Amino acid sequence: MNDELLRLIQGYRDDFLGVDQTTLIACLKAIQSQYGEVPAEAIDMMVQELNTTPGILKSLILRIPSLKMASKVHTILLCNGERCSNRGAEAFIHSVETTLKTRVGEKTPDGLFILKTQRCLGRCAFGKNVNLDDQALTEMTLEKLLVAIEHIK
Repeated sequence: MNDELLRLIQGYRDDFLGVDQTTLIACLKAIQSQYGEVPAEAIDMMVQELNTTPGILKSLILRIPSLKMASKVHTILLCNGERCSNRGAEAFIHSVETTLKTRVGEKTPDGLFILKTQRCLGRCAFGKNVNLDDQALTEMTLEKLLVAIEHIK
């Protein structure tokens, strides 16, 4: 991704005059089109390649509703409601904590995920339930959760 991202940003270097927000916005939109969001590393590369500041880029992302910055911390929300608990949610939550080397309410050692629980996620017929950011996952096992996590990394 780094080489491809760098080439994309460098394509805007000749058009950028140092005060031209239009070119910065066009570059940010092209990056988001390619990656679905603006990764943090894109900000760093744009600062170096286009001689701008992170503050300017982040303010543009906040100001333009169609742009979104990559979320650095992803939420793993585990259901600990009654029906999921009847399907082994407590043991599942403990295995997730052990595997990810964190506890509920804390971030993983790499800082990419925070582990949370909620009394019910509203999909009781399909438990054990997990929300990975805004993605609803049902009939979860530790293996299925780890695969979903790898897709985010």
